[in-house]
Order: sequence, then C-alpha cells, then structure tokens
Amino acid sequence: MTALLDPSSRSLVFAVFSVFVVICLMLCVITGADEDDRALVRSDSRRLRSWQQGIAMGGDTTTVATVTVLVGMVATTGFDGLSVMLGSIVGVLLFLVLVVEPLRAHASLTAPDLLDARGSGGSGVRVAWGVVTLLVCFPLLVVQLVVVGNVAAAVLGQPGARTGCIVVIGCVMTALAVSGGIRGTGVVMIVKSAIALPVLIVAAFLVLHRFGGDLGRLLDAAATGSGAGEAFLRPGGYTGDGWVGAVNRVGQIFGMTMATLAMPAVLMRAIATKSPRGARTVGRWMLGELVLLYGALAVVGVGAAALVGGVLREAGPSAQVFTPLLLGRALDDGGLLVAALACVLFLTALAAVVDVTLAAGITLGRDVLAAASGDRPAGRLDGTASRWSAALTGLAAAAVAVVCADWNLVVVSTLWLALCGAALAPVLLYALYWPGFTARGALWCLWGATAVCVVALAVSPYASGTPTSIWPGHDFRLWDVTIPGVVTVPTGFLLGWLGSVTDRRRRAGGAGRPSGVTYSRAVGR
Repeated sequence: MTALLDPSSRSLVFAVFSVFVVICLMLCVITGADEDDRALVRSDSRRLRSWQQGIAMGGDTTTVATVTVLVGMVATTGFDGLSVMLGSIVGVLLFLVLVVEPLRAHASLTAPDLLDARGSGGSGVRVAWGVVTLLVCFPLLVVQLVVVGNVAAAVLGQPGARTGCIVVIGCVMTALAVSGGIRGTGVVMIVKSAIALPVLIVAAFLVLHRFGGDLGRLLDAAATGSGAGEAFLRPGGYTGDGWVGAVNRVGQIFGMTMATLAMPAVLMRAIATKSPRGARTVGRWMLGELVLLYGALAVVGVGAAALVGGVLREAGPSAQVFTPLLLGRALDDGGLLVAALACVLFLTALAAVVDVTLAAGITLGRDVLAAASGDRPAGRLDGTASRWSAALTGLAAAAVAVVCADWNLVVVSTLWLALCGAALAPVLLYALYWPGFTARGALWCLWGATAVCVVALAVSPYASGTPTSIWPGHDFRLWDVTIPGVVTVPTGFLLGWLGSVTDRRRRAGGAGRPSGVTYSRAVGR
C-alpha cells in the first residue's frame, strides 16, 4: 500500500490537510466556548441554525470506519455490506421519529438529565450511563485513530510512521475538541460534510460513468471482480451460512438500527435543537444528507468490487480500509481523485474523533466523576471539568490506539455497536415512553446488557479460535455467532423491564421522581 500516491500527490494531500487543520483550529477558537462559560457542555450550540445542526448531526453519524471499512465490506461481500447501510438508515429514521423531540424537551445538558426528569435517574444511574457511554466512545475513538493512522502512513509512503501519525493526529483532534466545545465542533462538522459529500458523490458519478450509467452492467462487473460471482448479490458473504448466518444477519441489521438510536455524540447534538419545529428541520437535513451519503458509498463500494476487486482479494482483509483510495487510483491515473478521497478520510476522522472525544469528556466530567463524588458542578466548574476530561479521554485513546493498532478492528467496532444498541438504546426508549421505568430497571439494563455483550463477544470467533481473532493461538469459543445483536438487544430490554417490575419502590408508588425533577430544574435550559 505504499504506492497509493506519487510524491506530488502526497504533497498535495499533506498541504490540503494541513490547511484544513489550521482553519479548523481557527474556527474552534472563534466560534467555540469561552473559558468562563458552559458552552463546552451546554446547548449554546443553539446559535447554529436548525439546518446547520441537522448537517452536523448527519456528520456525527458518519465515521471514518463508515467510509473505509463499510465501503470495503460492500466491495468484498456485497449484499451483507449493503444491509449494514440499510440498518443505519432505518436507525436514523427511528431516531428522528422517536427520540429527537422528546429528548430535547426533557434533557438540558446530557442524556441522564432525561432519566432524572422522568423519575428513573439518580447518581447511581448517572454513573452507570456514563461508564457505559465511555465504553462505547473509547473503542470508537480507537478505531478512528487506528484507521486514519494506517491511511496516513500509507499515503505518506512510510508504513513505519503509523505510530507517529496516530499520536500526532490524536493530539490535534483532542485540542480541537477541548477548544471548540459543542458549538465549535459543530462548525467543523459542517465544513467536513460540505467537503466530503461532494467528493464522494463525484466518485460515485465517475463509477457510473465508467459503466455507461448501466447499473446492471456495474453489478455484473462487481460480481465478477469480487470473485464471489452470483453470491455477491446474496446474503452470507460476511455473515456466513446456515443458522449462524441467519442469526448474524438479523443481529447485524437489528443491532445497527438500535445502535444508531443512542450514539453519544448524536444525542449530545439532539439535546441542542432549538424547538419542536427546529427538531423537525434538523431531521429533514440530517436524513437528506445521510441518504445522499449512503447512496454514494454504496455505488463506490460496488464500483470498487468491479474495478479493484482482485487487488482487494490479494491484499487481504487489512486492505479494506484503503478501498476508497484504491478505487480513486483506478478511476483517475493523475492522482487528483486519490488526493481528494484521502483528504475526505482525514476530515471524516478529524470531525468524528473531535465530537466523540467531546461527548466522552462531557460524560466523564459530568456524569461519572461529578455524580460519583456527589458533586454536580455548574457554570465555569462544569466547563473546566469537562475540558480536562475530554483532554484525558483523547490522549488515553491515542495511547491505546497505538497498542491496539494490529488488532482486528471489526472486533472493536462490534463491541461499541453492541453496547450502544443493547445497553443505551433500551434505557433511552424506556425512559421516553414507559412511565413505569425505574432506576433499578435502568441499572439492570446498563450493567446487565454490558456484561452480556462482553461475554457474547468473548466466547465468539472474534476473541479466539481463528487466524483473525484477538488471541489466534487459543480457542475458547462457545458459539460461532460474531454479531450478537439478536441476543444482546432483547436481553437489554428484558433486563430493563424485569428490574422495573420487580422494584419494590415502584409497587409502593414511589419511583423516586422528586429528586430527578429537582435536579433537572436546577440545571435549567
């Protein structure tokens, strides 16, 4: 992968990326939070217009893994990769219909405010939600940094520079998160979307143009190029066959849909919508952006199978992160498209890591450390605690990414998706729509579903028993399912229901509502 770019193209990519980073730093300083206010964590990003907020939320849903690993999955497995995109779109639709408006009506700063206001919160629940959120954010950060570190090293033609790339990029992104706050990072997200979406649409157009605009011809070429033949358009290329494949496919769509409902960075921005009407405007712009994006990514992935499928097969699974760049090289010998796509990968990673770092920092500062110590900071202390927490989270993620750079990233991605869909999403939906949901139900769901997700992955082929496992030299598998959403998500809902209906305080008619309402009013809007 060292020959992705010629020296002139490498210089172009480096120059464009450097200029963009400088511009982002300036935007974060100009539009970001002041040292003495709460704009880092508060919904002061409401100064953004609703359509701008919608674009920013759409950008939050898109990570660098979406543009690399997902496109690579489409190129190598066909149907299964496209089904992941479908699950994401369904999740966005449910998020816009079920979550955005009621969440902004009850949560003033972070999602646990909703639990307090609805009578199913408390310091224990706040800590549990915060810990699970960190367990979601941290693997996501590690995946982003490893992918962009690998791409940066390959683009520079220096594979040995991967560690340095991860550290430098991680530090830059942490600085952006700490300096910008919700408002500043929102501006960065808008700029990223304004650049990435047109480039990907142009790449998709060039793919269609290469095949004369004939989708049937494109699909036939993709089936041949992928080496899968007619199986390219049938399920099972990634999920497997038989009952294991069926469980994996259902878990893939189900888990992806539920995970999209509760992504921490997206929830952070949903709270910041201005009004019910503004929330609807946000939803329209967010959905429109993601439909265009996933449509372009689907065409790019199928085009990669048709044009560079043989190269991907020879290079192995690790080459999937380079799929967009390999396609760009096949479409444009001059290297301009490769340079543009490389910049898109950098910008997507930059924006995603910045927002996830910010969400993790706010959670660590407000919902874990403050609640655990019995202190609920306000004003300047609130912003200061979250700044330090965001900085600590970002730097720790960069250090862990260096250690985990050679791991199977699919395992790490599956972990955060499973936790998000099985632990956070059920609690969020119960708190919004079930008056009988209690703090005990929230705790059972958060801790219990987290344990089930970890155990399900620990006894799967992702952990041991295969050459691509984390520990390939050992075999302690108990089942061959690699996408456990069909088990973990229902378990999360079941634990939340069971914990609530067996709660003696609920049967006695005292669900603990007053303390939550008091805190919700204290933080205010």
